[in-house]
Amino acid sequence: MASKRYTVAEANALLPYLAPTLVELREKFEAAQQAKEDVAETASGNGHATGGGRENALLARVQELLERLEEWEVTLRDLESGLVDFPAEREGEEILLCWRLGEPEVEWWHPADEGFAGRRPISEL
Repeated sequence: MASKRYTVAEANALLPYLAPTLVELREKFEAAQQAKEDVAETASGNGHATGGGRENALLARVQELLERLEEWEVTLRDLESGLVDFPAEREGEEILLCWRLGEPEVEWWHPADEGFAGRRPISEL
């Protein structure tokens, strides 16, 4: 578990930075996958692959964005949906505040040993 513990207010304050980071991460990751497929296809056709520089630049940006998430000490659970957990505490127990890209604010939490299926409304905190 991360050393940072978020309050709901702190997690919500991060969303204006987190949301665009997740959108860009998803876009760059998908573009890097496509670039890799393009290089593989070109190489199989004539043995001379080009475009690896584009793939490397995209992967470098993906790494930068992942490092940003690490700095914030949030856990990306699902890139496609933008599902993120924020470490938090409830009555001395470690919990996770749960948010998904597109949700207006952090409205869910779950015990650290439960996943998405165990989400509970913030009102129960």
